[in-house]
Amino acid sequence: MKRVGWLLVGVLMTMGAAPKRPLPVPPIPPAHPPSVQTAPLPDRDLQAPAAAATTGTQLDMRNFRVPNIQQGMGYTPGSQFRTSDDKRPVQTPGLTVRVPLQ
Repeated sequence: MKRVGWLLVGVLMTMGAAPKRPLPVPPIPPAHPPSVQTAPLPDRDLQAPAAAATTGTQLDMRNFRVPNIQQGMGYTPGSQFRTSDDKRPVQTPGLTVRVPLQ
């Protein structure tokens, strides 16, 4: 226990002897501050473009297991939880069939 105490004292003494870092230069305010203006607002009357109407059945081939990288959730940057399906070397594509109901 004494060794740990002496080690702690030695570490604290070496950290205390480190040179102080200079403070960064604060930002300089502009010579002419901007005039008082209201913030821009989004256009409330704006509408989304009309979607192209599809009249027939559509068949599409796609990869259903697209990699979904999520940051956070307690994992280190660049890592994430992987299921057994994600570990497969070849991802099988699938077919999507869309049939309009009228």
